[in-house]
Amino acid sequence: MSEAVHIIEPHENSIMIGTGKGGVGKSTIAAQKAAWHAAQGERTLLICVTSQDDDDLGIERFDRGLRPEGPSVLNGQGLLRAVQDRTALLPIREVRPNLDVVPGGEAVGELLTLLTSRMPVEGAFVVASLARALAPIAPWYDRIVVDSAPEQDALEQLALAAVRWLFVPTRSDDTSIRGIRRIARNYKLVRSQVNPSLEVAAACLYGSNPSATQLHEEARQSVVRILGPNTPILSTVVGYREMPAVNARNKGLTFAEYAALLPTSAKSYDVAAGRARRADVVPSSIKPLAEEMEQLNQEIDAHCRKAA
Repeated sequence: MSEAVHIIEPHENSIMIGTGKGGVGKSTIAAQKAAWHAAQGERTLLICVTSQDDDDLGIERFDRGLRPEGPSVLNGQGLLRAVQDRTALLPIREVRPNLDVVPGGEAVGELLTLLTSRMPVEGAFVVASLARALAPIAPWYDRIVVDSAPEQDALEQLALAAVRWLFVPTRSDDTSIRGIRRIARNYKLVRSQVNPSLEVAAACLYGSNPSATQLHEEARQSVVRILGPNTPILSTVVGYREMPAVNARNKGLTFAEYAALLPTSAKSYDVAAGRARRADVVPSSIKPLAEEMEQLNQEIDAHCRKAA
C-alpha cells in the first residue's frame, strides 16, 4: 500500500459531533464538550471541520490562545494547509488551560476541490487526509473532539475517518431527523471502506422543551430507525434558551463560564438607572442551560466508556 491508503487507527478518545443538517447545536456541543474535558484537566484538542467558524470560544474576537509561528491558521487556513501539504496539524495552543483548537472557517470549503483532485489516485482513502494530518499530534492529547460540516458529504467523511466515535445531536422536527439519514450513509461508507474502528456512541435531542415528552419519544423512535436499534438515545435534553446561549457565544464563553458570572451580574435596575449596559446582565436562565450541558457531557462520556 502507498502512504495514501494506509488505514490509520483513530485515537481511542476521539469523537465527532455530527449530523446531516445545520442548526441543531452541533458546533455548540463540540465546543462545550471540548472545554468541559479541558476544565477537568484532560489535554484536549478541538478540530473544526466546518466552513462556518462559529468562534464559540472567542479565539478570533478576543485573541485567545497562542498562535503557531508562520502563516495564519485562523479561518480554516491551518486545516487546509495541513491537508494540502500533507503535514501535521498546527493548533492554536491554550485557548483555555489544557485546550488547543484547530479553527474552521472559509478556507475549509477549499478542501472540497482538493479532495476531488486527489480522488483519481487515492480513491475512497482520500477522506483519510485529516486522519493523516492528525496522527503525528494525536498522542499529545487525552481527548479529541471534531466538529463536522453539515450538508457536505466529503467534509463529513473527512471527519468520520479521523475519529473513533460519532455522536449525533438532532432537534425533534422532521427536517432535522431526515438529515440524520445523510450522516448515517456517510458513517456506513467510511466505516466499511476506511475506518473500521468507527462506532456510533449515541444520539440526543437538543434545543427542545424538556417537558415535551411525547414529541421526544416519537423523535427517539425515528432516530433509532435510522441509526439502528442498538443506538443509545441519551436522556438529557438541553432546552432551547436563546438569550443566554446567544449572550454566551457573543462573549466567547461556554455556558458554564457564563453561569459563573451570575454572582457579579448587573441588575435590570442598574440598566434602567444608566449604571450598566444590558449586556452586563447575566440572565438567570443560563444556570439551567449550563447544568443541562454538564449532564449531557457526562452522559456522552459515560456511553463512550461503556461502549469501549
